[in-house]
Amino acid sequence: MLRKHKWKIPIVIIGCATIFAMAVLKVPLLEDAVKVVLQEAGMERAVLTVLSKVGLTVPPLPEHCEPVLPPDRVSARRHVVAALHEALARDDLEQAAVLNSILSQEAFQRAYRALKAWEKVRDPGTGLVPKATHPKVAYWDTRDTAADLFPFLLLASQYLDKDNERLWLEALANERQICGPMPCKIHFRPTRVVGEDLPAVIFGASEYAKDGLLAVAERSGRGPWFERLEEVENALIDAAYVQTEAGKICASGTEENGEMLQVLSRLYWATGNERYLEMAERIGEAYLFDIFPKNQYLPATHWDFARGQPMSQDLRFRDHGSEIIPGLAELYLLEKIQGRPQAARYREPLKRLLDAAITVGRTEDGLWYNAVDVTTYEVLDRGVVDTWGYILNGYLTFDMAEGTDVYADEIERVMRAAAARKSVLWEGQSQDGYADSIESMLYLLPWFDIPECHRWVDDEIEVMFGKQLPSGFIEEWYLDGNFIRTSLLYATYKTQGITFEPWRENVRLGAAYDTNKKDLYVYISADADWEGILKFDLPRHRTIWNLPFEYPRLNETPEWFVVEPQENYVFVNLGTGEEFIHSGQQLGEGLAVTLDKERKALRLKVSQP
Repeated sequence: MLRKHKWKIPIVIIGCATIFAMAVLKVPLLEDAVKVVLQEAGMERAVLTVLSKVGLTVPPLPEHCEPVLPPDRVSARRHVVAALHEALARDDLEQAAVLNSILSQEAFQRAYRALKAWEKVRDPGTGLVPKATHPKVAYWDTRDTAADLFPFLLLASQYLDKDNERLWLEALANERQICGPMPCKIHFRPTRVVGEDLPAVIFGASEYAKDGLLAVAERSGRGPWFERLEEVENALIDAAYVQTEAGKICASGTEENGEMLQVLSRLYWATGNERYLEMAERIGEAYLFDIFPKNQYLPATHWDFARGQPMSQDLRFRDHGSEIIPGLAELYLLEKIQGRPQAARYREPLKRLLDAAITVGRTEDGLWYNAVDVTTYEVLDRGVVDTWGYILNGYLTFDMAEGTDVYADEIERVMRAAAARKSVLWEGQSQDGYADSIESMLYLLPWFDIPECHRWVDDEIEVMFGKQLPSGFIEEWYLDGNFIRTSLLYATYKTQGITFEPWRENVRLGAAYDTNKKDLYVYISADADWEGILKFDLPRHRTIWNLPFEYPRLNETPEWFVVEPQENYVFVNLGTGEEFIHSGQQLGEGLAVTLDKERKALRLKVSQP
């Protein structure tokens, strides 16, 4: 066998050396020619594999993409899910809380394993994490690493690893010091800033602000991440260079502008800084009064404001391409609730956008295709959008601003359509499609209590979980952060927003809410002695953002059961019958709990007097 293939060995060696030399000398045509020769000899994969293993070339990312679990799989977890929904059907909320504790424990554990895996590959000089574990992409960039990975490592440490939260806060401080107000791309060993053109810088900064820092602020409120969020957004406003009839804005792309609308609206609610609202209104008016009337009331991926026409005819519903819809809806809600005169002007073009977007590029069951031609409505990419909930957030937000339910039936239709799809290839075999589609459902379930959609989340997340590697990594690149994000969203859904400190892997916490009697059932147990606190969720929409009410928002952690600081709550120990009363303020700060040999588990019912 060795003799049969020994002639190939020198080809591999020569091919490796040649491609490496050509890459270093930056002679791409010769490098490509060598690749063609190797391809003809059937040796290209072998050569590129060798070079990839030693870190000389970048492999196709992600490197790992585990198979999709089949919809007819048999697993122990499925038995737990079946028992849970049987308990819910017979209104056995106490048993449901116990079963939810098993599901939340797994989700927290998986997020923790991913956190510890990425902790090991931090750059020793800066504490920052690379875009991927492969040495060829060992750098920090704003559009991917900063936006999708780092913030959820920080959030996971706040939930699960408080002793090491300082590592991620130090990394944040180092990033600020290296880059200054505007985020930047950073190469490691030695540490150096990599220059990018202004559009690339702005795109990355808008991603970092909205997908990353905003997510931490939504859960944790004020802190260094909130300061960095404001700093980045102010730098973006200062860098605005795209001239429109409404004034200068930061970008011609729908993605960046949709992201900025969401961040600016929330920052204005939180701070009252008129600068944020002024820029949000500029962006909003550029779309509502300039782009939409010229483009059949649909956005385009990029718009040429000088010529008043799209740079390309595509509208991307997938991923962030449609975020202009919830972005404009958030701006409209702000204007409407605060009684500002712009609300009346914004309403008609926004409503026309919503009505147009709901009629084009859709599958028979109501989901959206990835991309359509905005002129002909021809489907350009027949992949099905995994971020359908991002779009629907805009429709529900508009209804809430109006005090209507005009789009409620359509929202429910899409939710049921998603719940009918099991183990589908949202984004090929990548876990990110499952992370985003489950995230989409979790944003909407607080308003649409549909049993089959709850069941779908409980079942479908196992497909995502099945992609985690024994090492704790998932795909060993930046989108592992979205796995952590959705794991944490799911875990807190199963605990109704309650967390416990200190977190430990062998402690289980679950909760179930009786929507009719307004009672919350809580279960916590430990395999060994544990002493700590249960922290109940507060109305973060108000305490963090000064919002008048909760509405569905991208990158938020949904509110499930929240306690009002000034209200009192009656607790019943279901094991002993003992009753006691605590204020919401006390519960938000933490309810002391001890589990030991005498009391290995605690079962509670919580209600208002």
